[in-house]
Amino acid sequence: MLSAFELSIHKKGTERFIDADPTTITLIPSTETWSGGTKTYGSGTARQPQDFKVIWSGSQDGLVVKGEGTTRRFDFILVGRHDSTVEIGDHWSLDDQHFQVEWVAPDNGYEVKAGGVSYGGKPTG
Repeated sequence: MLSAFELSIHKKGTERFIDADPTTITLIPSTETWSGGTKTYGSGTARQPQDFKVIWSGSQDGLVVKGEGTTRRFDFILVGRHDSTVEIGDHWSLDDQHFQVEWVAPDNGYEVKAGGVSYGGKPTG
């Protein structure tokens, strides 16, 4: 457990890290609807815009070969302020890129960290 002093230092460091290269993102929650035994996914009400640091991890050419052809997939990590709201399934689009949050790290009190995948022509954001 971090002391209040240590927590404040980590919060300030996270804020500076994000502010050096922020990306404003409006996350859209995913919704599940059951009808006749079938689950379908939709989009909920968009959250308020939030600033994140986007970190691209993995291969930068993003080529993924599948049986039906080649696609481009890019892995990303989001780092947000301690009070950011991100949930698994949240998504957003930018130009021809589609982003989907696949995991959210446990709360540490000074940042929100999540990651996922992006599909499209090139990593943007």
